[in-house]
Amino acid sequence: MLSILLFIFFMTLISLKLNFFTMIYSFFFLFIFFVFKFNFMGFFCSISLNLGLDYFSFCMIFLTFWLVILMMYGMMNLKNLYFSYLQFLVLLMSFFLILCFSSLDFFSFYIYFESSVLPVFLLIYGWGYQPERIFASLYFFFYTLFSSLPLLLIILFLNNSLGYFYFGMSYFSDNFYLYIFFMFSFLVKLPMFMFHLWLPKAHVEAPSCGSMILAGVMLKLGGYGLMRVFYLFMNMVKLNSFFFISLSLLGALYVSLFTLLQTDMKVLVAYSSVSHMSLVICGLMTLTSMAFLGSLFLMMSHGLVSSGLFYFVGCLFDRLSSRSLLLIKGLINFCPSFMMFFFFLISSNISFPPSLNLISEIFICMSLLSWDSFTFLLIFFSLFFSACAMVTFFSFISHGVTSGLLYILDSGIVREFYLFFMHLFPLYTFFLNLDFFFSF
Repeated sequence: MLSILLFIFFMTLISLKLNFFTMIYSFFFLFIFFVFKFNFMGFFCSISLNLGLDYFSFCMIFLTFWLVILMMYGMMNLKNLYFSYLQFLVLLMSFFLILCFSSLDFFSFYIYFESSVLPVFLLIYGWGYQPERIFASLYFFFYTLFSSLPLLLIILFLNNSLGYFYFGMSYFSDNFYLYIFFMFSFLVKLPMFMFHLWLPKAHVEAPSCGSMILAGVMLKLGGYGLMRVFYLFMNMVKLNSFFFISLSLLGALYVSLFTLLQTDMKVLVAYSSVSHMSLVICGLMTLTSMAFLGSLFLMMSHGLVSSGLFYFVGCLFDRLSSRSLLLIKGLINFCPSFMMFFFFLISSNISFPPSLNLISEIFICMSLLSWDSFTFLLIFFSLFFSACAMVTFFSFISHGVTSGLLYILDSGIVREFYLFFMHLFPLYTFFLNLDFFFSF
């Protein structure tokens, strides 16, 4: 791991003078090196200097590498005077994310968990579209910091009382307040319903590349953190899971209904992310191995699909300077290939086979039904209305009477088609070879 981290660190230092394509090619070769050098196991391996890999961290770093490479390609439309600073922020963010996913103790995990927020804050603040980006970035920053303060205090307290506090240690607590404060930061980061208000604001004001990494990887930090801490509070999770599962399922239903009313495309995709992350919380709260695997699948598949959808919305905004469903109609007549990739992304988002979303939702729904059969109604209606919102999204902008805005529209460029394909390729290949996840 140290070789990869040193490579990214020194690349970050010279990023202000680094050629853009050199940076992309270097990152791609680094990704290939990571995949062939490291194998994930059911236990921590490749341990050195307080860093290590296991099943979950390997998949999250894999996703981070893939999406950062795609994000770099997506940044090409932001080339201006300050583009080198944008490269620096992207490399710094990927450095902190990889450190966060490969940390073995809770204190280091917390430090990198919070450090990864700063580049995203600067990305929204500096490269957002509208003046409201200042309020949105501060809202996102302080929301995250406020929720993380209890986590820092508890980690320091346990470090002081136990002498060490590592992942996998034999420590179990039945303290309710310790349990709530430990989870609060991760639930806000996911985000859970009622703590999700920062997400639409951040996405609406962020540039398309910022939304790609925010939805693709940053939201997964919360799910990854919950996977790491639940074994410390097994009894408390079993006792209180009914509250969090009920709230998350009701939240998924309300958010899917709210998504149906949206006219801003970015807000629509952001709220569908909240609905999917509610399913991740429900799956993890059941404490079954099938649900943990389903939650991991859903985090990976949602990272790819939502990143692709945000990039699509960004491409439309660059051409038309609008994200309104009421203004953009009849695109299928002008750019059919563009809309074909959009259809694949939409169908993947509603768990249409052969996407990884289907397997993930089957695993989570089966574990929820085994936990309590009464969850069937909430699951059914939340998934149904989410699918209705996505179908409405596709129908509104593909069909209908063409707006006067569209008479100067091109049919898409090769770079955009390549990016859409690279979002969809791992989504379908993992479905066709699920043995990749069961090899340990």
